[in-house]
Amino acid sequence: MLLAGCGLAENPQPPTLWLPQPVKDLAATRVSNTVRLHWTMPKNTTDKVALKGDQRAQVCWEFAAPTGKPAFDAKNCRTAGDGMFPPDKPADLAVPLPDELTTGKPRAVAFYVELQNHVGKTAGPSNPAWVASGPAPLGVAGLQLETRAEGVVLRWAPATPEPGLIMRLHRTLVLVSGAPKPDEAKGVSPPAEQTLEVSLDHQDPGGAVDRDAALDHTWKYWVERVVRIEADGHAIETAGPPSAAVTIDAKDVFPPAVPAGLAVVADPQGKAMDLSWTPDTDADTAGYFVYRMDLSPGAAPASAWERITPKVVVAPSYTDTTVLPGHSYAFAVSAVDQDGNESAKSPEVQEQMPQ
Repeated sequence: MLLAGCGLAENPQPPTLWLPQPVKDLAATRVSNTVRLHWTMPKNTTDKVALKGDQRAQVCWEFAAPTGKPAFDAKNCRTAGDGMFPPDKPADLAVPLPDELTTGKPRAVAFYVELQNHVGKTAGPSNPAWVASGPAPLGVAGLQLETRAEGVVLRWAPATPEPGLIMRLHRTLVLVSGAPKPDEAKGVSPPAEQTLEVSLDHQDPGGAVDRDAALDHTWKYWVERVVRIEADGHAIETAGPPSAAVTIDAKDVFPPAVPAGLAVVADPQGKAMDLSWTPDTDADTAGYFVYRMDLSPGAAPASAWERITPKVVVAPSYTDTTVLPGHSYAFAVSAVDQDGNESAKSPEVQEQMPQ
């Protein structure tokens, strides 16, 4: 009873081995002949003791194991690199691919990270992160950009197509300038970053149109060839060297379509000419300008178009109340977008105002 009342310490625990918990989220990406590894460093040891200071990480690789063989074989896993990383932080490591993995038929290759304590002991490997051996796709040469009404045109030096090959286009927003585009006026801005793909399975067209690139924006592009393969039961991508980044100021200097269907009807009672036309379907059309030419003898100056709408007309119609009785007139209409780009005039329509 006396012993039971004493303040004894808990049962003694064995000392921690300071083994970091294994990595669980290793990811690998092959770009040309370099493997880029990313993972999250654990916070604690296997004894749930907080790790202190940088921890050593050793990287190794092995080919995909035959059916029935363990996924990780410490004897066959070949060292590829190492580094020191702080606990409870993201970790990145670039590992050169061994020469033997850059040629021949593609095979699945598993990379592992093992975290070691101060005497080189480990609690086990990470999850496998897969890349493919074999040659990487060719780099992209001669990337050029051009602005068109439908978007940004990209051109590159074409290469021989092959199954599973794609061109991956990376676009990043640099600057917004000029008039807001229709989607932006509704509160929908273009994405700051976007990735697009062009299939090179059967042919390399040497170019593509990025129709999602809004005009009046400055964009930065870089591209890469990527091959998708199925190796040893694993779907894997291998990227070639990235191209140089190219920037373009994609200004909107393109006018809307020329209005069509212009019709003019004289209104003697109202002493006016009523005009109507087919609405322009361009998304950024702001409105229309109406032009008139007096065809009557002695009209001055002769054969000169006069814009009779001081402001943009929003609706596809207009009433001209400044016509004179007995005069003949020609009318035409142009379309104007939000950047002030004006289309050519529509085909003229002539009408006479009765006396």
